[in-house]
Amino acid sequence: MVIAFTGDPFLAREELLKEARLRGLTRFTEPTPEALAQALSPGLFGGGGAMLDLREVGEGEWKALKPLLEEVPEGVPVLLLDPKPTTARAAFYRARERRDFPTPRGKDLLRHLEGRAKRLGLRLPAGVLQYLASLEGDLEALERELEKLSLLSPPLTLEKVEKVVALKPPITGFDLVRAVLEGDPKGALARLRRLREEGEEPLKLLGAFAWQWGLLARAWMLLQENPRPREEDLARLEAHPYAARRALELAKGLSREALKEALDTLMAAERRAKEGKDPWLALEMAVLRLLGQPAPLR
Repeated sequence: MVIAFTGDPFLAREELLKEARLRGLTRFTEPTPEALAQALSPGLFGGGGAMLDLREVGEGEWKALKPLLEEVPEGVPVLLLDPKPTTARAAFYRARERRDFPTPRGKDLLRHLEGRAKRLGLRLPAGVLQYLASLEGDLEALERELEKLSLLSPPLTLEKVEKVVALKPPITGFDLVRAVLEGDPKGALARLRRLREEGEEPLKLLGAFAWQWGLLARAWMLLQENPRPREEDLARLEAHPYAARRALELAKGLSREALKEALDTLMAAERRAKEGKDPWLALEMAVLRLLGQPAPLR
């Protein structure tokens, strides 16, 4: 009986180990024909079985293992950890049991993090869960962060969590906005450089930057109506709750004139970029103008 565990590496390995415990398997077998043949041989206390980690197995090694796997008896368990199977291995699994565990995204990721936190005895606020879901890290790295948070004394506020989490948050329009509002030209240009190195499209980034300022404007107007908005008021901002909270935080102390100037500047930058001018230069000039800095000479 061959069972392949595919999908997210963390979830696939975790589920494989659960199945292994049920079947009395305790350690991974070296993925070689000799080691597999020995593991499948009946012993004094049972009919054999094996766990194989195929993540580093090449095509040649797979071809050597395949004949043995094709002959595994129905009552002998062979569990394969293969998060991203090759085309050949995926074809082999079609005639066998395959358990796939996709990496959760969006709301599924939030539910996953909430469930994992509860296992550790953590009750995390929605803002903290959304912050964790935004970080650049796989599920295993997020699990390590949750374990770290379980050692902290409650309550776990977003500010406290941000100080101890080691994963890097992605650069977003909010990071540019914050650098501008803090009068940090060096930080703003460093963020732009990193986004460029990561292959971000400048027009898309300009649009996202303008959207963030538009969200700030809506947050500013909400604060004028109610300086202490409630959770249900966040829906009026038409944004993810985490983004809405960050916008409210940044909007405090802004003036109508500053918001209008920022939106006008970004509209002009988008127009310049769409007219065929260098879009990165248009974005850089807009950021520098918002910072009150002279435009670069090109």
